[in-house]
Amino acid sequence: MKTNKLISFLLALTLIGSFAVFALGSGESTTTDQGTGSANSAESADSSSSALGDYAVEIKSCRLAKDFEGKDVVIVTYGYTNNSENPTSFFVALDDAVFQNGVGLNEAYVLNDSANYSSDNQMKEIKTGASLDVEVAYELNDTTTDIEVEVKELISFNDSIVKKTFSITQ
Repeated sequence: MKTNKLISFLLALTLIGSFAVFALGSGESTTTDQGTGSANSAESADSSSSALGDYAVEIKSCRLAKDFEGKDVVIVTYGYTNNSENPTSFFVALDDAVFQNGVGLNEAYVLNDSANYSSDNQMKEIKTGASLDVEVAYELNDTTTDIEVEVKELISFNDSIVKKTFSITQ
């Protein structure tokens, strides 16, 4: 009985150790900065896309809006392309984050009707080679400080990040 527990413990320890070595990988990091745009512009100055694993993402633009309580939010538009073998949604494939003064912003869920906001595309699965524009809204801390948008692959063993900074102007 004790032998079986010891063997199970050693096997589990070996598996965990193997995964840790595999997860460390090469330690390479790739960062893409897509330039600076304005929160009121429909298009940014540099809208090149970048590959993140089996996906491509483009941080296209952002615009100011209000949530249902009248608080300021920013809606970021991403271009998402699925290059994986399986239908996958933006929400499942990528991890998006927006920062203001180095602090992460919370997503906004219920916006004022005048915002013309559609969060539906975040969850839509798209087939291999298909592209889709995705909007995500975030609660702003203020309307004067730049925002930094970052996207990375949700599950990955490398540190590739696509970044873009937007100036908030009213």
